[in-house]
Amino acid sequence: MNPRPARVLFALLCAAACAGGGTLAEPPERAATPVARVDSGPAAPPDGTVDPASLPVLAAPAADGARAPRLIPNVFPGPGEIPAGQGPGGIFPSPAGPGVTIVTDSPEDAPAALGSDAPPVIDVRFDGPYDGSVAPPDSVVAVGRNHAVSLVNVLIAIYDKAGVLKQGPFSLRSFFGIPAGWGEFDPLAVYDPFSDRYIVTVLADNGSASDARIYIAFSQTNDATGTWNKYWIDADRGQPNIWADYASIGIDRNAVYLTANMFTRTSGFSNVTLFIYDKEDGYAGRALDNSHLIDVRTAGNGAPFRLRPAFVGEVVPGDAYYLAHTDSSFGSSMNVFKLTGNRFASPTLTPSVVALSGTYFPTGNARQPGTGGGVATLGANLWNVYYRAGKLWTAMSIGGSSGLAAWVHRVNVAAEPFVREQTFQVESSGADIYFPHVIPDVEDNDFAIFSAYSSPTIYPSARYTNVSAAGTIRYAENMANGTLRSDSGRHGDYFAVGTDPKDPNRYWAIVQYQKNSTFSGNSRIASVRFEDVPVPSGPPPVPDGRTVAGTPVRVQRAGGNVTITWDATRCPPGGNHLVWYDLATIASYTIRQTTCAIGTSGAWTGPAPIGNVGVLVVSDDGAGIEGSYGPNSAGQERPSSTVACGITAKNTGGVCP
Repeated sequence: MNPRPARVLFALLCAAACAGGGTLAEPPERAATPVARVDSGPAAPPDGTVDPASLPVLAAPAADGARAPRLIPNVFPGPGEIPAGQGPGGIFPSPAGPGVTIVTDSPEDAPAALGSDAPPVIDVRFDGPYDGSVAPPDSVVAVGRNHAVSLVNVLIAIYDKAGVLKQGPFSLRSFFGIPAGWGEFDPLAVYDPFSDRYIVTVLADNGSASDARIYIAFSQTNDATGTWNKYWIDADRGQPNIWADYASIGIDRNAVYLTANMFTRTSGFSNVTLFIYDKEDGYAGRALDNSHLIDVRTAGNGAPFRLRPAFVGEVVPGDAYYLAHTDSSFGSSMNVFKLTGNRFASPTLTPSVVALSGTYFPTGNARQPGTGGGVATLGANLWNVYYRAGKLWTAMSIGGSSGLAAWVHRVNVAAEPFVREQTFQVESSGADIYFPHVIPDVEDNDFAIFSAYSSPTIYPSARYTNVSAAGTIRYAENMANGTLRSDSGRHGDYFAVGTDPKDPNRYWAIVQYQKNSTFSGNSRIASVRFEDVPVPSGPPPVPDGRTVAGTPVRVQRAGGNVTITWDATRCPPGGNHLVWYDLATIASYTIRQTTCAIGTSGAWTGPAPIGNVGVLVVSDDGAGIEGSYGPNSAGQERPSSTVACGITAKNTGGVCP
């Protein structure tokens, strides 16, 4: 028998949901004050506002004096509810104004190999959009299968992955349709590996109207130059006369997460709020299922200023999500938050404290040549949080022995209580490493840091550092060289790192450096293959909803049913069936239910099993053989056979013709 290779596709869903269908200095910890939990409320009027007095109080404050976050769910305006002139539409309604330039000719340092086991050098580098009128630049990037979506200050541009400009740069005001009277700031971007889509956001504020908004856009397809669904929401809903500042972004299979520092209009810092949005609604153009957790509190009842949501690109046991925080005062611990339950109906947010390796000292200004007083580095905050295989990787700056250094922490969150397994201190003698962003290696416990870098003889630059699991710096290279001082006193405090969805050993980052002016900075996008291992030759691994032949497995909710669609245009099988997995025990792939004989049409509609489940679409060749491409999230071959349907053999080496 010479069976035709078969295939298996993987998607995820929450069956319970399907069925129910500038900054200030770190604030001191505040005394507990009774704050009630708000669990539901009336639908919002078209402008997205809601009278907080109309929201019912359904639960008393938490016991023992702890503050319970206030929850405001399910009043996000849909595209049809946005006022005229601010609705969804084609991307980039108008071209950018004069004076916008793209810089592509920055000279580079020669690579400096610091070890015998040096990975390959940076092989892709280009500049994102440049806006010299605002400081700091606040540059971010989201890199997908074919495009890099870059935002800086109030501009957005789309490049291919070789750095060729495809669209823009355009103003975020025109992209989102932000009306007059509003000022936009703090843009963010993320690529969603589960759905092969892009998400971009920007904060906006109207001081004269005492109103704050979050604008958010979701790409309809994996083509970033195509159409986007765009929304806005009142960021101060449920807390009037408050405005949002310094947002951070994270993602998992369920939602996109934003955190923001919230300030009063008159007296300074108020609280930290966590905003949770259903990304699948955004991709489909529906009104977004959502919830806001207002006044998030640490285990010590403090406010986690600059709380960082994690990037989670894989299935997490128990379907948990994580956030983390350190502050800029003297300290010796990290706050880690675990979020569980239905993201859009009273999720549970549990704070914990993780001891660090010792007392850390807040960072001062980074050094640079000449006068100017150095560059502000905003203290010893965590700058990003990255989840991989049961571990949280985080990076922060500290005062090192000869300048500013980076601390990288690896925290085991599969253990209860959480355990810090290792802290790495990365320094460069006589130089400063600040705003470090860490990304772990998919092969082992090596990691890379992308950071700002300067010294008394080096202008603010962008730096890539590769560190072995033993803590040895194997390689370091400047992503870009600074040629001017920073006289604004601020360095861009937004960067981004990510894994290439086509090659998990390829990493991408964007970091600021000084070239065009002494007031604002330029942004450099760069990519490097982390290990010298072969590029995947066949289709990429399918788990977690990634694409195989251009169309991932898609799960859509409608009432009590779900509709699952998959690509049936290649390798047409003899038959298909669904295998439902219990996500609470995903490490062992416990099968919850099997749905046989769903046919070959590429779509199935029906009720999902109760609970948090993932689903495999399994195809066979009609002769007792089924197969899959590649490993699961843990790097092991996915099980794709099920006795319930009578298929017990598997072909794992097939490639679609």
